[in-house]
Amino acid sequence: MRRTRVVALVVAVLGLLVAGAVALGAVTGQDPLAGLQPPVPAQERGRAHHFDVERIASGLNRPTFVGVAPGDDHGLWVLEQPGRVVRLAGDLRTVALDLTGHVKEGAEQGLLGIAFHPDFATTRRLFLHWSDPHGDTRVAEFRAGPGAIVDPEPVRRLLFVEQPEENHNGGQLAFGPDGRLYLGLGDGGGAFDPRATAQDPDSRLGKVIATPVDGPPRWRTVLSGLRNPWRFWFDPALGEVWIGDVGQDDVEEVDRVLLELDEPPKNLGWSAFEGTGRVEGHELDREGELVWPVATYTHDTGCSITGGVVYGGGALPAFARRYLYGDFCAGSLWSLAPEPGGTATDVRRERATVPQLTHIGVDADGELLFASAAGAIYRAVPPRSG
Repeated sequence: MRRTRVVALVVAVLGLLVAGAVALGAVTGQDPLAGLQPPVPAQERGRAHHFDVERIASGLNRPTFVGVAPGDDHGLWVLEQPGRVVRLAGDLRTVALDLTGHVKEGAEQGLLGIAFHPDFATTRRLFLHWSDPHGDTRVAEFRAGPGAIVDPEPVRRLLFVEQPEENHNGGQLAFGPDGRLYLGLGDGGGAFDPRATAQDPDSRLGKVIATPVDGPPRWRTVLSGLRNPWRFWFDPALGEVWIGDVGQDDVEEVDRVLLELDEPPKNLGWSAFEGTGRVEGHELDREGELVWPVATYTHDTGCSITGGVVYGGGALPAFARRYLYGDFCAGSLWSLAPEPGGTATDVRRERATVPQLTHIGVDADGELLFASAAGAIYRAVPPRSG
């Protein structure tokens, strides 16, 4: 209770500071956000060797996801960007669904997200996010039958969003701890959010949105101010979501957000800010609380973040409760230690690397999995000596 009151007080004070800065700017004609002093996000402070990686599958076509379905402990499910859903079980490889005729593949377009209903073992319900032949966003519900084969005809269509550009499509689909289906969407593309969609409360672009899946879809904005959220992860133990948001010219960021569904959507700052740096000429929607990144890295180190997971498996005890993320361009992996109060410390660059990293997932035991656009799937193993 004491921590909750302290956090609420800090939030209220920050809100008053932002409001005061805005009012002062309106009077003086100066940038109302220029005087803000954001907290310094955590930075890499050294190397670590918590795990190694080994390849467990190859020959896939630009995989964008690897994970498990509830009740299917012996298989791994993989998305291929051109439009196939593939199930791996040892040496057996099954094409569960082929949507290639309905998917536009590009550098950031294609089959981008999958979420299995929490009761998938009995309901066989799953949800997919893809770019249609026009490049627009589609989300639909499908049904899996015997043998993991998915009926290619959608049970129902849940969402259509027109995409003005070919990039910044976001992609992640996931069920949250509240049972709703969440989707991360980028700002619609182009440099520096030219349509100002991320700060537009009437646009679904540049947002994390959510809907119940029982009954008609009722999408609601949960978070705003995102450029291109490439993978997010729910930590139900703390009611938090971790997001990797791809940067513009300078900074990649990790966001850690406490979900408070009865409050206005929290704002991660883009395009008024890139990381904690001010982007001149871009306004901030001041309806929701402004949330700063907990960790960043610059383009001297990488160029496109891939958000990850908070580790909860048992094979790497020294890695317990660390958040893992990486970079598509560099193949680097970092981990950090979450701290009370929504911060993070002890950012370490891991010894292991994964080329063209597109996704970090977990298997049925909570052990780490990695997808590479080069066509391979990897898993983490205890660190080898030497």
